[in-house]
Amino acid sequence: MPAAARVSTDLYEVLGVDASVDGDEIARAFRNRAKALHPDTSTEPDAATQFNDLVAAYGVLSNHRTRREYDAHRAGNGSATVAGRTTSESAGSATTSSLRPTRWTRRRAWTALVGGLLVTLLGIGAAALTWRLHEDDARQRGEFRPVTAVRVGTGDVAFTTADGRTVRTREPEQHGEGSGVGPTVKIRYDPAHPTHVIVDASSTGRDITLAIVSLKLLIGGPVFVVLGILRLRRLRRLGGRGNVGTS
Repeated sequence: MPAAARVSTDLYEVLGVDASVDGDEIARAFRNRAKALHPDTSTEPDAATQFNDLVAAYGVLSNHRTRREYDAHRAGNGSATVAGRTTSESAGSATTSSLRPTRWTRRRAWTALVGGLLVTLLGIGAAALTWRLHEDDARQRGEFRPVTAVRVGTGDVAFTTADGRTVRTREPEQHGEGSGVGPTVKIRYDPAHPTHVIVDASSTGRDITLAIVSLKLLIGGPVFVVLGILRLRRLRRLGGRGNVGTS
């Protein structure tokens, strides 16, 4: 098709859709038209040209960025040219851009390596914190005595210790799987200091959540470390010249 004809071609007309349709409708229209115009199956003499135009139109309209550019230019002067290029040139650029592998520079490789190390250290810290919280909870549950306290208003609770003493103190803050609301609350108190109380609730949910976060960090961090090392080695083999693709 001549260049002038390409410039005047409306990409939505090539696909046979309205300019207001969404991405799914554009993809559906492309599949249907591609089946009908494919050079291996179509009997039309210019099927190859129409098929190439169809692919070019889809290359522009299936990409959010290039579709916005095309729509803006189309609304401005009705031309099918995007940023001063023909439809085919724009589509080719969009397709090449979307298929081009990520380029790895030395800086990007070092960023992956250092970032991976930091994430790994963060994962180790999170794992240590999880274990410490679990051990502290286990120790307190072993040393503190369980009792049901009565909420007496103003944020206080009152209870009777095992040796018959009546204690009134501030209600402990509930974390994780607390005992909810109501006239009573299950707590644990320190026999040596009865006013020191904690909520008698399981911390299993909290521990599992922290453990999952730690595990994700401990897996993701080393992956980036290894990726950065591999890319740096490849750059070194190439003498540090140019970029390295992901492939």
